Amino acid sequence: MKKEISGKWYSISRKISLYWVVIIVSAAVIPFNIYINHFNIPVAHNDEMAESCNLPYALIRTNEPKLARMLLYANVSTEDERLMPLKDNINAYINQKKVDNTLKTASVYFNILDSANGWFVINQNEKFYIASLLKVAFMVAILKDVENNPALLETKIHFNQHTGAILKQDIIKNHLTFGEYYTLKELLKYAICYSDNDAGYLLCDACKESTYKKLFTDLQMPPDDINLDYLCSVEEYSRLFRVLYNASYLSNDMSEYALELLSNSDFNDGMVKHLDKNLTVARKFGERGTTGDKELHEFGIVYFKNQPYLLGIMIRGNDTQSLENVISDISLLVYDEMKKGSMQ
Repeated sequence: MKKEISGKWYSISRKISLYWVVIIVSAAVIPFNIYINHFNIPVAHNDEMAESCNLPYALIRTNEPKLARMLLYANVSTEDERLMPLKDNINAYINQKKVDNTLKTASVYFNILDSANGWFVINQNEKFYIASLLKVAFMVAILKDVENNPALLETKIHFNQHTGAILKQDIIKNHLTFGEYYTLKELLKYAICYSDNDAGYLLCDACKESTYKKLFTDLQMPPDDINLDYLCSVEEYSRLFRVLYNASYLSNDMSEYALELLSNSDFNDGMVKHLDKNLTVARKFGERGTTGDKELHEFGIVYFKNQPYLLGIMIRGNDTQSLENVISDISLLVYDEMKKGSMQ
């Protein structure tokens, strides 16, 4: 009798134990799979690990002979398949604008910033004059030095030479007042928020050349000797915005300060024209050329719900007004797609 009861008790407890094992394993595996799928994190299987330890990432670090090398950002080697319908729609729009003779050429870079692989690029090898976009590089280089010497921001500079007229500006509302003294902090506001060329030239003069050149080396961008005719691609330029968002080149405080300036841009006829007015968008535009051979570019981080994304648009065409409309239309195509939630 005792033996029979013992056998039954063993059988019951074995079933209970198996039951709880199944429950515990499921409770661990299901959330893990949801997390992996939601954030698009590639998982290496045992056979893959056995064959190779290489993941499909390019890790971009600062280029300096130190024991610790700061990680700036990681590149996934392939575009996100889920984004191909959006890429196709933008390509179709660009091709139509070429037929209409509104556009000569265009490049677009899109990146869902908190996704492991949510990106694509259109016409990645085309080079453009980045014009006023160069002011962001001046800002980053200056803020890099400010990290070690915060008093630099209060340095006063005399505006006594009007150099901004060298490159004609069609999009400008706020100017420096000739003859006035401005702190470096005020010049950053005029250059980044208002895109004033005179402020940009004064920042260029205040920028330490070694810090500036190191920035381009670290980001693996084409080297620049502070050249106003600087050319680069849409993906290359996007790296400046990516390291600001990641706070991986400047400190957290300086990155936040830079993005705050960018979010107060007074240019509202491009990327943000058709977006929700309550959205925060840290952005910078650049214009170059004359009517008939005009370039207009804009990059911005759109803080959309829990999926902030970076959009960069670089275009060449006939006139400023038409190019502004192209930028706002492409931005709207992306925004509408994000609102659908199909890329989550």
